[in-house]
Amino acid sequence: MFSPMQTSQYDLQNDEVIQQDQQVPSSERAATLRPDQDGQWRITTLVWVADKPGELADICSFMGNRQANIEYFSFNRSQDPHRVELEVRTATGESAGAIVQGLAERDRLFPPHEGQGEEASEPGVTEVGGLLKIKVYMMDRPGAMAELAKVFKEHQANVIHMTYDGSAEPGLISVAMATRSPDQVAALLERMNLDRYHYHVEWRGEENVDMDRVIGLNEVETFLLRLKSMLPEDKAGGIEDLIRSSDELRRTLASFRREAGENVEAMAASEVFTKILELAAASVTRTGVHFSLRLTGPLRVTEAVRLYMLTCPTGANAYLLVGKEEYVLVDSSYGHYFPDVVKWLMAHGLDPSRIRRALISHADADHAGWAAPLEREFSTEIYMHPQSREVLDKENRAQGSDTKLLKLNGSYTKLINRFTDLNAPKDILPFPAHPTGGERNGFPVVGQVTVEDMTLTVLESLGGHIPGQVFFLCESEGLLFSGDYLIDVPSLSERSKSTLSIARFLVTSTNSDSRVFGREMDMLKSLMIDLHREVSPRGKTPRVFPGHGDYYCVADTDWAENND
Repeated sequence: MFSPMQTSQYDLQNDEVIQQDQQVPSSERAATLRPDQDGQWRITTLVWVADKPGELADICSFMGNRQANIEYFSFNRSQDPHRVELEVRTATGESAGAIVQGLAERDRLFPPHEGQGEEASEPGVTEVGGLLKIKVYMMDRPGAMAELAKVFKEHQANVIHMTYDGSAEPGLISVAMATRSPDQVAALLERMNLDRYHYHVEWRGEENVDMDRVIGLNEVETFLLRLKSMLPEDKAGGIEDLIRSSDELRRTLASFRREAGENVEAMAASEVFTKILELAAASVTRTGVHFSLRLTGPLRVTEAVRLYMLTCPTGANAYLLVGKEEYVLVDSSYGHYFPDVVKWLMAHGLDPSRIRRALISHADADHAGWAAPLEREFSTEIYMHPQSREVLDKENRAQGSDTKLLKLNGSYTKLINRFTDLNAPKDILPFPAHPTGGERNGFPVVGQVTVEDMTLTVLESLGGHIPGQVFFLCESEGLLFSGDYLIDVPSLSERSKSTLSIARFLVTSTNSDSRVFGREMDMLKSLMIDLHREVSPRGKTPRVFPGHGDYYCVADTDWAENND
């Protein structure tokens, strides 16, 4: 838009109109001027505005006071809260030059000066009910848009998205705005009725508008408003305070939202990531007196070992293996639940200080959250795949993979870790070596763990879900701890199904390599079908213990029945 042109331009340094067909290098802060066939002049420019209510009204008033008619206006706060694309028409070249000079003197031309507009981004729009989108018909004349914008300003309406194209739809302007409450929306519309504006309300926030329809909100506002639609008002306040108090959290959330729109694959992944983030943030309110633990068991898995499944309000399943000499934990849940889990276990006669070892399948926050506090409070030994150390240290769940969504995964990981208190344990131990190694149904055998009379073979994932993923297989009993694989979808709550967007979760979304993930699913099914054939004649009942949903018998699955 601002490259040298062989049309009239306004040179801000020389303060004169350059004659047509004279080529002039464009200045860093310039506007393009050109004459119309009817002798009037057009100005095309980018205008800088501060991110606060009333700024757009000031720009419109500036143009109206100079008898400049706005022909094109575009502002989308979610894309850039400081930029307005503008085209205006005025009577003479001299008046056009004076307008541009006035914008320059007010530091309104793009790009901004160094440091201009670098104020910290905060969630300014936090009330869903105060949102409004309307289309308004106005006279196509100088000052008409200024009059309308003045009404918005007087009612403290913060315009977040505004478009007008006089060549396509003369007189029709589309505006999305945020007020402080539904009452302010009502007052604004009443004023527009009194001023005899013709308008059409496309949606109002108090009518439970789908947040995906709201254009112009910044990343933090969108996230907060989604949360507010899920939570009671008194619970959402804590999340809002957390985001307001953390510059790092705001910056990371903004990065996540920007990277989510880079391509179709990123958008698909971010959809599931966003839902998981929302649930994780909401889970902050499910602690203390609001906490509950679903404790399933005991299930006798060997002569000496009993199993309990621990399910928190959100996050993954943890499995507690209870022997006579020690407890061993297989996977865990979000870190902020740990203090409540300790109290619940004690109340049910299970002493968490007896958890001598924790076997973590992978470094996602909903599986590894208790590792650090277990190590810190009870000196529990933490066992994970060596690659998990890099995932935790870099705070990127895709670290070590070749996914194109590495940056998106990094932003997501930092956010989920902050919301759920995931910290890396000080020491991560490798799994004890397997006596023979080799592979099992295509998965490398990387370790062996003994819990009294129960032996767990550690299988290494091929990297479909997250680098450093492992599975724990008890071959003698036909038991598999599968992490985020082989989930029994029907057993999930409706909220979990929605949060995980389960169909896409199993195909793409949170997986480092979706094609590998799908192949691994088939390999694990084949493994369990083979085990079913091996151990069932001995009276054993092969079972899968997934990271989400209920555990189940292999014999009850469709995929096992189809292979009988």
